[in-house]
Amino acid sequence: MKLLISIIVVAAMFFALPLYGDAVDLSTAYQRAKEYDSRLATAKADNLMYREEIGKARSQLRPSVRVNASRGRNATEYTSILTARTSSSYYNSVNYGVSIRQPLFNLSSYAGYKQAKAAAEKSDVDLQKEDIALIVRITEAYCNALYADDNRDFSQALIKAAQEQLQQAKRRFEKGFGTITEINEAQAGYDMALADGLEIVNSVEFTRRELEHLTGQYPTDLCKIVPEKLVLAQPVPNSVQSWIDLALANNYDVVGGHQEMQIAKREIEKQKYSRYPTIDLVGGKNYSESDNSYSIGSIYDTYSVSLQMSMPIYTGGYVSASVRQAHAKWLKAQEQLTSQERGVQSEVRKYYNGVVTSIAQIHAYEQALTSHEVALTGTKKGFEAGLRSNIDVLDAQQKLFASRRNLAKSRYQYILNRLMLKQASGTLSVADIEEVNGWLVATKRL
Repeated sequence: MKLLISIIVVAAMFFALPLYGDAVDLSTAYQRAKEYDSRLATAKADNLMYREEIGKARSQLRPSVRVNASRGRNATEYTSILTARTSSSYYNSVNYGVSIRQPLFNLSSYAGYKQAKAAAEKSDVDLQKEDIALIVRITEAYCNALYADDNRDFSQALIKAAQEQLQQAKRRFEKGFGTITEINEAQAGYDMALADGLEIVNSVEFTRRELEHLTGQYPTDLCKIVPEKLVLAQPVPNSVQSWIDLALANNYDVVGGHQEMQIAKREIEKQKYSRYPTIDLVGGKNYSESDNSYSIGSIYDTYSVSLQMSMPIYTGGYVSASVRQAHAKWLKAQEQLTSQERGVQSEVRKYYNGVVTSIAQIHAYEQALTSHEVALTGTKKGFEAGLRSNIDVLDAQQKLFASRRNLAKSRYQYILNRLMLKQASGTLSVADIEEVNGWLVATKRL
């Protein structure tokens, strides 16, 4: 039964991934995600929607032309009071006209036009924000998939080492040097490695599916990090305050917050200006034949040009309430901007320290890995000489593979902290994902 479980676990590790799709690097995954990702597509649609608001607002400042026309058959009965005689008249009526209205003075409509432009500009920023956020999302998904692959490889190596340790314990027992306890300990270590391997297989499949969710294609093979190519660089500038200053000027949330305040300001102006008079130039032409029973057989051809002024005198408090409401929206936008600025400062500090800490961790884990390799070699020799127990060897193996796992995780965390720091400061670009892609190399699973 244990042999069957071992075969199943090992087979699952090698064949858990579907055998379709092409190997992709990070840049290719990003380009696919730009075409496939639904969040980015939604942002593009929102941007188009807000762009059309400019045209709608501009139309309120341009001339409007209306045409009306009618033609009908009419019947009129006329009864004389004196003679009590009734007569009927049947006639056709024709009426058509055209009118042109050009706003000359309408401050509320002009403020609405400026507000629509401000909303469209904020939508542009939101679209750029989502485009840049996709860089981090695809890199995070890619690194998660790579980390899952690394865990699978480490687990395979650990299973193999535990299996070798179990076989060695059995050989020692057969030769009379070992004990049944050593065999049981080795068997327990091997079984534990198999159990952990099953969970790791699931994480490999899950992270690949997450990457597929962004790109639309299942990645069978991924490019691996080359430690020698990985550039461990401290943040430049090397002052967290300098990064905060960059973020307060360039972060998309902060920029969008300023634009949200501008939109609210235009709303206040629009509501205030609704109290002002509006002046329109109106011109028209109207033609009618037998328009009513008093003009049967008559034709009227009328031309008119006029200036029309309209001004609200009393609206029951509607305008005042609208102004107060718009001012409250402005206050809300101001507080939201303050919250965004504080949040951005916190993020910058977090990711700045994250980059510095990740670099230190990578160096520390590299040293720990070397130490654990030496320790495992020494423990194995001590076990062969009877100075160490089997459990000491298993413990040394666990520590070695834990060090490898931690080192791999710290490298991926460094990459993500680096990109997130630039994202928080508003300086992240496609060039950064190309730089990370240069640290990868194409490999295929055997």
